[in-house]
Amino acid sequence: MDEIDLIQRMKSTNISFKLCPDLWKLEGLDWSQVTFHEKKFLNNDGTEMHESMEDLPAEVGGIYLFYIRPNILPNSDYLVYIGRAQFTAGQNLKKRCRSYFQKYPNERPKINWMIREWGPHLHIRYIELTNNDTIKDLEKRLINSLVPPFNDEIPNKTIKRAVSAF
Repeated sequence: MDEIDLIQRMKSTNISFKLCPDLWKLEGLDWSQVTFHEKKFLNNDGTEMHESMEDLPAEVGGIYLFYIRPNILPNSDYLVYIGRAQFTAGQNLKKRCRSYFQKYPNERPKINWMIREWGPHLHIRYIELTNNDTIKDLEKRLINSLVPPFNDEIPNKTIKRAVSAF
């Protein structure tokens, strides 16, 4: 890869993170009581869903987090998206997480970009939950605290306006 190609490639994969410690206070959450599970999202060439995605639970809802893992240094993951899967007759954690690949490309440009550019490096961490009110509240609180770059909707209007000011 020559220098010009590398410059273009770096520009096309630039992500902006908003790291604001003032937002990181999540009162009332006891993370020691929460178990995170993880699955690789796509296979190494990015053409198919990774086989571990079959093991996602279908009998619960929950919160899922997409991470880019460069595998250069330990613990150097980049959180890029937070979503929720409510637990209903038509929806569950497995169905929702798998829908990102099944609907690719979809109507959401940032999600398409995430999958296209980093698919083989994407991993999903998730928390299993069954209470839909808890799922909605936790997703909202996490998005407002961490402001992941691929989440278009930021629930808190003040935070949303601040992010838009960039």
